[in-house]
Amino acid sequence: MSTVNLPNDSKLNSNDFKLVCYKRRGTKLKPKSIHQNPILQCADLPFVKEASIRRILEAKLELSTTDLFDSVNASLQEGLSSLENPILSEIICLGLGKIGECTIARYQFALLLCLKELYKVDVCVYDPIFKEDDQTILNHFNIKVLKDNLEGKYKIQDKKTTVFYLPHCPSQLSNNLLWANWGLDLNYCVIIANSFNKIIESCSTKTLKENSEYILKISPYVLELAVINSFKFYEVFNDTAIHVFPKLNLIAPDLWEFCPEPKYSDEDTEFVTNTLNKLLI
Repeated sequence: MSTVNLPNDSKLNSNDFKLVCYKRRGTKLKPKSIHQNPILQCADLPFVKEASIRRILEAKLELSTTDLFDSVNASLQEGLSSLENPILSEIICLGLGKIGECTIARYQFALLLCLKELYKVDVCVYDPIFKEDDQTILNHFNIKVLKDNLEGKYKIQDKKTTVFYLPHCPSQLSNNLLWANWGLDLNYCVIIANSFNKIIESCSTKTLKENSEYILKISPYVLELAVINSFKFYEVFNDTAIHVFPKLNLIAPDLWEFCPEPKYSDEDTEFVTNTLNKLLI
């Protein structure tokens, strides 16, 4: 299922979790909420590499057999087929969180591993809160950990189609990514992140101008592909959508002409800037 607009994480907070009830494959499931499931909270336990890897592999196996993963795969294939270069070259993931401790992050990481296996491409990740334990796990799965906090300003290289996976990240990361590739290079970007449509619908004009100006500017030209979220813990992937930017050559060139680098308030601590990152180290 897709929605097309034509011209005309923030990290999860357990206080915001809502009960959900849905059906999957004809079976009525009990309402579940991460808020009501202590097993899904971050665990403050000693790190044991083997146990952490086992739990991640179990999450990956579980997720790979779900309707949610089928939906992600179908929507991603649809999005890639609309681009000038439909061959995926790389996946860059930002903001995974503490994959060694947090079950929410573990399931989001499991989706990343499923995509890595399906498309057989290199995967790079970055999160300023990664600890040595997280890097040990990522090294085990042959995933490169990027060293620098670019604040989402990753430039497409050599017109290689790249998936950017930003699970429940602040909108500033998507906004910066758009700015870094502002122009026809957006045709090589696939962004899996919180729905642009919902960001625009839920934020005031003032907030959009401050934090999501490029999301707002590109919104009439985005092909946003829905992800059917039937996962047993709904909030792990709620509002997730796949965004692609086909047929940009048909847009009037003046859209690309004024593109100042985004600036954000230092008071917003959910978006970890490079400056704040250095202060936290």
